[in-house]
Amino acid sequence: MKQLFSKALISKAFAVFAMFGLATIANAASDPKPHLEAVTEKISGEILSNKDKIKADSTYAKSLIKEHLLPEVDTEYMAKRILGKTHWTEASEAQRTTFTNLFVDLLLNTYAKGLAEYDGQPIEYEETQYSTSGNTANVRSKFIPSEGEPILIDYRLKVQPNEKWLVTDVIIEGVSMAKSFANQYREKIAAIGLEATLEELKSENAKALEATTITDQ
Repeated sequence: MKQLFSKALISKAFAVFAMFGLATIANAASDPKPHLEAVTEKISGEILSNKDKIKADSTYAKSLIKEHLLPEVDTEYMAKRILGKTHWTEASEAQRTTFTNLFVDLLLNTYAKGLAEYDGQPIEYEETQYSTSGNTANVRSKFIPSEGEPILIDYRLKVQPNEKWLVTDVIIEGVSMAKSFANQYREKIAAIGLEATLEELKSENAKALEATTITDQ
């Protein structure tokens, strides 16, 4: 399957994306922005203190993402949105679970090495923007690279029944991750079917896993 974002953009932007996850994100009565700022400060220190370990051990890098980032992302909502109402409804419960798990694995394998790309570049956050109902919010961050123009990354959040904010999309320079994956997978499912698409995704994960394996060569 084709790459949705360039490797350069991923490596620069994922440091910001990963910084979303080291603390419990605000409840519905709180502004997500200051929490994001606190999380950024905490995880940036952890990344900088463990850069050698992150570079040498892809399993460790993925464990950081899995432990701290994924709990803050509504992965089922994203998977449902990517498949679309028709494919999600027609899929069996096992297929839904398989797709969600494979999608998460693909993110882990794809972005693990991005952690090592962060070298303390400044990150700025703009004021939180809320929907009319107040149930969804957008927090825009600006990643300031050592060279080149700042990278704009928007975090789209939705409040849950337990009043916790969860990320439902990440928009990098105006490109929605959820929409990009949706276009890709819906087209693939229409062409070869859901089961065959799941098999391709398994193969993609295997290749991504191999690519993140650290060797002496």
